[in-house]
Parts: sequence; structure tokens; C-alpha cells
Amino acid sequence: MIIDAHTHISPPEIRQNREKFFAGEDNFRLLYEDPRARLVGATQLVEELEKVGADAAVSFSFPWNDAGTERFCNDYVLDAGQRFRGRVIPFACVNPVRGASAIREAERCLAAGARGIGEIATYREGLGKAVCRKIAPLADLCAEAGVPLLIHANKQVGHDYPGKSSISHKEIYDLIKTHPKTTWILAHLGGGLFVYHLMRKEADEVLAKVYYDTAAAPFLYKPSLFRAFAESAGLGRLVYGSDYPLLSLARYKKMMEEGNLTQKEISAILGKNIAKVLGL
Repeated sequence: MIIDAHTHISPPEIRQNREKFFAGEDNFRLLYEDPRARLVGATQLVEELEKVGADAAVSFSFPWNDAGTERFCNDYVLDAGQRFRGRVIPFACVNPVRGASAIREAERCLAAGARGIGEIATYREGLGKAVCRKIAPLADLCAEAGVPLLIHANKQVGHDYPGKSSISHKEIYDLIKTHPKTTWILAHLGGGLFVYHLMRKEADEVLAKVYYDTAAAPFLYKPSLFRAFAESAGLGRLVYGSDYPLLSLARYKKMMEEGNLTQKEISAILGKNIAKVLGL
């Protein structure tokens, strides 16, 4: 079983004319102004799953500032979940900075079949107290619905890249601590937050319902990452996320093999762990 926990799809209107959507959308422009930054649709995603021998993928769009664009994209993802039932697992992507309208959109999508909320990404705004207060209702909504909340995180050191934001470990940790009933998936290995599972006190309890996805790991970490993760958080918390179309499965498999993981461990990361999170 191979389930990708982190992929992005977009409607054809956005794929064919992305520049039309830059106005008022600084975050979208930040990530996709470069024409080399790929945008794909649901059909391309499913073709990729077939090509690499994967079973399914969690997929979502983008946290737009404009409520209409956000709804348009979420409807596309929800429709993909219907057209490719069992292959595309839809998540509702909203921008918490918009406040009440984002909460209503998340509720609408969950009622329509979304299996989680995310990727919540506040690239320019970060995760300060004001932003966390707006994420709080989404965290409560996920806890009540029994679905995970996928949130963007990134490391604070090393090279810069589009979308790298000033999100501290303490901000993520405090947000999680405030919502102990919520199941969290932290994108990009939580920006390294997993190392805090090594602490003697509190961290294991606070992070008890936290999982980490591998999105962009081959760009960011050495293969020895996996043994370090096993010794700190435990590989049961690690889920395969490709960030497709950024990277494909082959890069992650190669990295895991170079990290001296057993086939049983690789199987857990590639599918069994996220299947448990999603109740599949």
C-alpha cells in the first residue's frame, strides 16, 4: 500500500493562466511566479499514481486570500475525489487569516466529503499569536470531526527558497499544546520539530497526536534523517508526502533505501501510517 499524504492539484483555469490569479495573492505569486513551478490537475496526479505504482494521494489546492477562488479550487478537489474515488483523497484548503469565512468554507467541505483540512500555510504571516487564534477554530473543527489538520512548517536554518517563512518551533509547539484533541500532520517534517521527542518531560505528551510528512525531504535532509527520526519521534509518526508535482516517489524511495530502512519500515512510511491516521 502506497498513499501519498501531500499533493497539490489545481483547476485548468489556474494551470493555463496562473498570472491572472496573482493580483491580491502574494503567497501564490511567491510560490508560482516562476514558470518552472509546476501546476497539475487531478488527471495528471492519477496518471502519476499509476506510473509509480501508488494507490492513492491526499490532495488539496492553495490557501487563497480570495474566498471565491478558494471555493472554486476546493470544489475542484472535492470533484476529483468523486471522479477518482479511492485514488484522490480530498482535503479542504483554506486561509485562516480570512477568519470566519475560512471556517465556514472548511465546514462546507467537510460536509461535502473532505477527509481533512490543509495544507494550512501562512507563508508571509507566519504563526504569531494573532494567526494562531484564527487557526484555533479549524483545530477544534478537526478534533470534532475526527479528521487531521495538515499545517505547513519549515526549518529555520540553511538555504532560502520560495515559501520559507519565519515559523518557530515554539509557535508550532504552543499551537499544538493548546489543542490536545486535534490530530496534526506537520508538513516538511515539522521543520525539524520531531527532535523534541527526545526531551524527558512534556514533549511526548504534547506531541502525542502529531505526525510528520516527508514533503521535500530529499531537498532538505541527508538520508540519515530516517534513523534520527526513528530514535526521536519513532517511525510510526512519519508519513510519506511527496509535495507532488514538486517531487516524485522514486526520489523518496531512493532516500529511504540510502537511509538503511528495512522494507517493513519503508512500507509503514509509504502507506500504513497515513492509512491509520485517515481511518482507511
